[in-house]
Amino acid sequence: MVRYKTFREMILAVAGREGTAFQYPAEDGSVRNLSCAEFAETVMNRADEKRKLGKGTDIIYAVPSADAIADIFASAIAGRCVLMANPTMPDQVLVEAKEGTDRLVCSKMSGDEEGELLFFTSGTTNRSKVVRLTTQAVCSSVWNGQSMLACGPEDRILCLLPLSHVYGLVCGMLWGLAYGAVICLCPDQSKRLEMPGLLRPTILPAVPAIIDAMLDADALNPELRTVLIGAAPCSDYTLCRLEDRGIDVYIGYGLTETSSGIAITQGRDDLESMHLCPDTEIRIEADGEIAVRTTCMMKGYLSQPETTEDHWLYTGDLGWLDDQGRIHLQGRKNDVLILSDGTKINCPEYEHDIADMSGEPDVALVDRNGELVLVAGSDADTDSLWEVVREYNKTMMKSQQIDDIEVFGRPLPRTITGKLRRYELQKKYYQ
Repeated sequence: MVRYKTFREMILAVAGREGTAFQYPAEDGSVRNLSCAEFAETVMNRADEKRKLGKGTDIIYAVPSADAIADIFASAIAGRCVLMANPTMPDQVLVEAKEGTDRLVCSKMSGDEEGELLFFTSGTTNRSKVVRLTTQAVCSSVWNGQSMLACGPEDRILCLLPLSHVYGLVCGMLWGLAYGAVICLCPDQSKRLEMPGLLRPTILPAVPAIIDAMLDADALNPELRTVLIGAAPCSDYTLCRLEDRGIDVYIGYGLTETSSGIAITQGRDDLESMHLCPDTEIRIEADGEIAVRTTCMMKGYLSQPETTEDHWLYTGDLGWLDDQGRIHLQGRKNDVLILSDGTKINCPEYEHDIADMSGEPDVALVDRNGELVLVAGSDADTDSLWEVVREYNKTMMKSQQIDDIEVFGRPLPRTITGKLRRYELQKKYYQ
């Protein structure tokens, strides 16, 4: 198995293949095929043009389209940094990030060095940061993925996730492109429920919200044999629905700072424990926080000191290692509420249990002046929720019981990958 070190190496390998690199819907409803040779030629021609611009930063709206993907590769190969932008980002945020990248990164790059990819973190607990990833770190993450869950020329991977999220870039696109799978693109997110039936994927990397929507719409195609779930917790109900269809489910764990992959489940018998990816070390701190060291590590955050080769990243996630070295996740440190009496509440555990018991997935816990409040999004049935909460409270000590329920009236604030923006909910409504 080839382990690519740069984007240039990967594209040169793609150039030597026969067959299709990408498929995507055309305007007339047909399916467009883009060959490996045609895509690689486009990338290298664009790289030649971008190289004439010298060092600098390109803002690329990283939607899953062949044109955007070609631009990402071309800019990096040409030695220009790539700001992986989401179309919903404010212009001022992008301008400031571009200026910072030009000043702090591009001005220090050597002539033959590939440009860095810069991603905005999800910002689940604070203001988003800009993460600097080298193409070598990203390629290392791609190799990690192939080592743990192999794909090949017989596969078709449906790329639905935004490439401005590292999980979407690595698992939705780069992984398959590197190892010969056809990448099925969905540039128009409003039509994603139509894509399985049109493009017939065998592998689908997704977040739980997308999987739930496809299951509810009966949109999954019969050729689909593997679903990779990441970026957010997945309910047991969703996992059972996939398994009932005979689909193999894998759950991955990673961060933007580690170019995505750190660990992944291996087999349907145990979806609670994850095996570490190659070249990954994990240790558990005294408070239960997961620290990680990996070849896929970021160079650092923009405007902050660079990381070193022996750098340990404190993830903010809680977990434990079993006697086989597998990691078990227990939620986030910042998802732990500490009530006035010192009681610690691990919010994701409550939310997972309440969601499974009630069938209402859009719930969150907040601290309202020392009270534990369950907030439900949209038009939740409070009477039904109270029945569930009363039963749940019977299993908890008095200090750990939910005191009240409130209906938010609209979906709870979340990131594009489905992670709850708890800090927004807490700050805006319950402090």
